[in-house]
Amino acid sequence: MDRLSRIQNIIRWQELYRQKKSLVAVYESSEIRLAKLKEDHDSAIREQSKLSELQETLSQKVIQEEERLDHILNQIEEMEKDRDNLKMSRQIKSWEKDMDRYVQDRSVVEAQFYYDKSKVGDIVQELETLQNNINRYMEEIETLETDINAIKAETKDEREAVESEMEGISSQFDAQFVQYLDRLLERNKGIVMAEIEEDSCSGCNILLPTSYHGGDLNDVDDLDLLQCPNCIQQCDETIFLLSGFL
Repeated sequence: MDRLSRIQNIIRWQELYRQKKSLVAVYESSEIRLAKLKEDHDSAIREQSKLSELQETLSQKVIQEEERLDHILNQIEEMEKDRDNLKMSRQIKSWEKDMDRYVQDRSVVEAQFYYDKSKVGDIVQELETLQNNINRYMEEIETLETDINAIKAETKDEREAVESEMEGISSQFDAQFVQYLDRLLERNKGIVMAEIEEDSCSGCNILLPTSYHGGDLNDVDDLDLLQCPNCIQQCDETIFLLSGFL
């Protein structure tokens, strides 16, 4: 492949790249949104699992605390019934001591019981909210996937034709250069080659040094191919005017 053919192939590759990007752009934003929805969905599932485990643990704890509280209340009730039957001073003091202990235990267990019970209620509400979010994520994911697949189906033939032609062109170049050109196309918004128009780079419109001017493309030696110095410096639309990599 001669030098001019190489340049023509790169120009065509650039056109195909832009065409492919244009086709992909139709559903690219939807795919980004789809990926975010799936991430949020998976995060909600993990949070749901964690909260469900916590709910189960707290629910068991509440049951135990309720049983303990019932036992304390029953003991207090029984002691209240026995109070009138106490005759001796020693018995009264012992009764008062036991009663104080049960009353203190009741306060502690009651506080923990109602706190944990309230916490379980909060978790139930969080789980309901999470489930609603999960259902919404699933609906939106299904809708987006359907839309994306429909668009891909509509553009399949055109995309495959573009990709096939790009593959055919890339097979004529060294693999290292293909990787370099792919990176450059991605970084520079699909621009890798532009014409010198009126002594200026048509990519950035900057006046080029005198050494870049004049001559015919076919008269320039392979080793003297050039790049726009301004485009290289800007790093957003770097282009080959005449590339030394060819």
